[in-house]
Amino acid sequence: MFAGALAAAGSSYFLTLGRPALYQHIVAGATFLICCGTILIDYVTTRGIERDGGVDALMSGGKLSTGLRAAAGRIWVQAEGGRLTGQGTEVESLYDDARSQFQESGDKIGVAQALTSKAELLLSRGQMPAAANLLQQAMAELEGERTPREQGNILLAMGDLAAQANANEDAAQRYQEAREKYRSEADYMGEGNALLGLAEILLRQLKADDAATSFEQARVSFSQSGDKLGEAHALARRADVSREKRDTSDATTRYERASVLYRRCGDFVGEGVLRTTMYDLLRMMERPNDARDHLLRGAELLKRAGRRVGDGALLSGRGDLRRATGRFEAARQIGASAVAALNDVKDKADIAKVLLGLGEMERMLGRLNEASQHFERATKLANEAQDKGLIGDGMKGQGHIHRLRNNQRQAKQLFKEAYGFYSSAGDTKDQAQTLLAMGQTEFLMDNPDGARVTFAYARSYYEQLGDIAGAGAALRAIGDLEATLGRLGPAMEAYAEARNFYQQVGDSLAEADCLFMLGLMNVGNDNMTGAALLTASGRVYRAVGVPNWQRRANTYAQRVR
Repeated sequence: MFAGALAAAGSSYFLTLGRPALYQHIVAGATFLICCGTILIDYVTTRGIERDGGVDALMSGGKLSTGLRAAAGRIWVQAEGGRLTGQGTEVESLYDDARSQFQESGDKIGVAQALTSKAELLLSRGQMPAAANLLQQAMAELEGERTPREQGNILLAMGDLAAQANANEDAAQRYQEAREKYRSEADYMGEGNALLGLAEILLRQLKADDAATSFEQARVSFSQSGDKLGEAHALARRADVSREKRDTSDATTRYERASVLYRRCGDFVGEGVLRTTMYDLLRMMERPNDARDHLLRGAELLKRAGRRVGDGALLSGRGDLRRATGRFEAARQIGASAVAALNDVKDKADIAKVLLGLGEMERMLGRLNEASQHFERATKLANEAQDKGLIGDGMKGQGHIHRLRNNQRQAKQLFKEAYGFYSSAGDTKDQAQTLLAMGQTEFLMDNPDGARVTFAYARSYYEQLGDIAGAGAALRAIGDLEATLGRLGPAMEAYAEARNFYQQVGDSLAEADCLFMLGLMNVGNDNMTGAALLTASGRVYRAVGVPNWQRRANTYAQRVR
């Protein structure tokens, strides 16, 4: 509006050509003052309106579409919400319903989206052949259509699937094809993702120079798209190549830049993995004290990420687990060598800390056997070091493993024992976090009332400690519980309150997750508000530097509208 005021004042000079200069100045000044007065009136009359969704929701009322295509889009978004948050048992059937309605309405892009989403669901369950078949169907659906971005998304998913199956040649071809599709659309973020995948394959094929070039090209593409998290991945992996070549100066510079970006995005996993990897570089530079500090800091960050309650795919606190998977392999190898290097008796506590961090990383990646081995060894070393806090960490890690394996009674017992050790050590925040894990286990044991009470107790515990972010995590756990039970009113109330807590501590990424959840939960109930909240979450994701989630949120909002 201010820019419009300046434009109006400038335009007045052309409308008063031929008049005296003083007259022109008076008209321009009066025009500008009138415009400023209008801006002031607008501010005074609208300052009480909530801008993070309320106005957008009201304005979108006349834009909501009706008909079969719109209904199919909303069903698809509901299925996506169930898949991303780990909630809902009818996700697969919802995808099938959405696909059939998209087909009936003639929406080929919608059909491809439903097929691709269902393929990702099956892939998460380990059903790779079925997922590959669905991706082929999705690609065939768009054959002959001018939809380069959608085709690029499918090709990228095909590349990821082939890479997971160690079909390197096929994966490289898919990534190249995806890159060409994205390039034709000037989609820099998509091109960066394709280049990142291609570079990982080139490293597997021992083509280090070509991989370094692809990583650098990916970094440039991510930088152009504003994807700070993708840029951090590309920088870290390019630094890994320099480290392998013993170019310590270049590697150090890139690692430090990547670390800043990870910290800015709130990706504890990314920064933890990077610091673990830097242990090898700093030892190479004969800086053993710095190497140990980075290793322990990396383990602490990974443990911090693992403390976040829940196993869904939302980004906050868990980091980006899907892109640049080669960085995890580097962290595994360097972490193992670091544990072997710390072999003095006095190092037992530090070894336990490193093992706990590596265990949390493996647990988040779904490698439960490896995670269990790390936790078991860490618990043994912590007992030998007589560190009660570390004993509690090891038992809690084992409890999470049993919970994921559906051994809920054993998990609950381990959480109780961990709580006792934290109490003896005076680790009050860890006690509160263990209550969240216990509540989650109680819910899985079909005791939702007990889980609700435990979560509420954890929230009050955090508030007594003055840990606002912890109280927000407890509220998110309550929201997850109520949403799974179908009690959308209490769930949305919990997420909204959690969002306020995250705003107070400046955790924008967690705030965006709460907005995202609120948007998804309104779909099918209040579509206007759902679309507005999804759009608002996209704006926050973009501000944090995670535009891939902004794109996801905006895609959902568009389908809802």
